[in-house]
Amino acid sequence: MEKYEKKRACILVKAYPQHSQKYQETVCVAAVTEDHQLLRIYPIRFRHLTGERRFNRFDMIEAEMTRATEDPRPESYRIKEDTLRVVLRSENTSPADKVRLWKPCIVESLGKLEQEQQDAKRSLGIIKPDEGTLEFTYEAIDRATDEARETANSVYVQQSLLEPELKKLPAPEFIFRYRFDCGGRPHHMQLHDWETETTFHRYKHRYSTKEVALEKMVEYYQERVPNMNPHLIMGNMHKRPYQFIVIGVLRTTADVDRADAQGDLLF
Repeated sequence: MEKYEKKRACILVKAYPQHSQKYQETVCVAAVTEDHQLLRIYPIRFRHLTGERRFNRFDMIEAEMTRATEDPRPESYRIKEDTLRVVLRSENTSPADKVRLWKPCIVESLGKLEQEQQDAKRSLGIIKPDEGTLEFTYEAIDRATDEARETANSVYVQQSLLEPELKKLPAPEFIFRYRFDCGGRPHHMQLHDWETETTFHRYKHRYSTKEVALEKMVEYYQERVPNMNPHLIMGNMHKRPYQFIVIGVLRTTADVDRADAQGDLLF
């Protein structure tokens, strides 16, 4: 019998929803516990959650969880969805307190994280791009490689006879990436969080054309984000454990270097 235990974790990123034959649509979440352990929580039927249980980034949630037996990655957990509750909303937590949670998860470089994946199967980590190297790029999805399209085009909504019908999400049109150095080594990596895709569609709706929306994406992710103490949440692929992608971009007004992980938290 599976052993569930109650855990608290702060939400760091939601991946773009994926089609599931069993659950119709699921979301994979990366979170960090009160004792600074990164978790991958899956599956969560996020768009089925009721308002008071629907969480935002940096909300602290509590739920019964168990190690995911079907996923060998050590950070992967399954959740009892009906036990999920939000115990603290993001707006009631200071930027410094948020940083104190995830700062101990920073790895010195992507190369170090890749080595830890080989040695200990580690599949989640946070890295800091080298100063002044962050560059935002995009590419039309129909011009991308098969592997990049497979990673980006993760949503195919097939309606279930057992679930309320969900509004179909817009199909990805572009692949968004960051080019950056980390530990002096250059990288060009795909962004695969829900936030980036949602930002593009919000801009396209606001400014009416995809061309202007893309200009605004560059303005935000390349010109503004580098001034927000950016750190990248990295996760590997279940089927391709050697391959890491950027699953989230952390920004903060707090001084990350001076944040004390042992400071008093509100949780």
